Amino acid sequence: MRDSEHKSIDLLWSSFLNGDDKGFSVIYQLHINRLLSYGYKLCPDREWVHDSIQEVFLDLFLKRKKQERNIKNLKAWLFVAIRNSLVKKMVKSRKFEPVVTDGEQEFIFFNTEYTIQEQLIDFEGSGELKEKLNAAVNNLPPKQKEIIYLKFEEELDYPEISAIMEISIESARKLMYRALLSLRKIVDPQIVMVFFLNSGKK
Repeated sequence: MRDSEHKSIDLLWSSFLNGDDKGFSVIYQLHINRLLSYGYKLCPDREWVHDSIQEVFLDLFLKRKKQERNIKNLKAWLFVAIRNSLVKKMVKSRKFEPVVTDGEQEFIFFNTEYTIQEQLIDFEGSGELKEKLNAAVNNLPPKQKEIIYLKFEEELDYPEISAIMEISIESARKLMYRALLSLRKIVDPQIVMVFFLNSGKK
């Protein structure tokens, strides 16, 4: 997220905490599409995604004074809240079988395919190469696919990603490294190098 966008959201958040309900409405509009996109990728049940988002924003609105000291990064907080809400719903309902990755059970599927943003692929190549990279990303394990999405699509830094995925910053860096190594086995290393260069930032 750009610094100017951070400052704009910080101002809206401060305004909301001081009683401006319009500020809350703008915050909702700024984040809703990103939260929906992320939620759809985490959980196959879209109704649950919509319910979770509404619950999180309602809780945020009703407890604005209590949240004043707890939320330092609003976007990261919203992503964490949505992720936790969906995991609780999936675990409680037993509607979905967990995914086993590296011997651990996970209820985060991240199965919905998505297309890597074109500005992240700064090379001259055919549409076939881009499709191959997209296919390679979507064939990664759920956690690796999720961290690539959060890093490159949402432009979050490692501290934010570690909070969302509930892992240490070092674990987040290692997870990204493993994901990129997996991609290099499938896609031309020169193409994947773009991701290596970007992944080292923040």
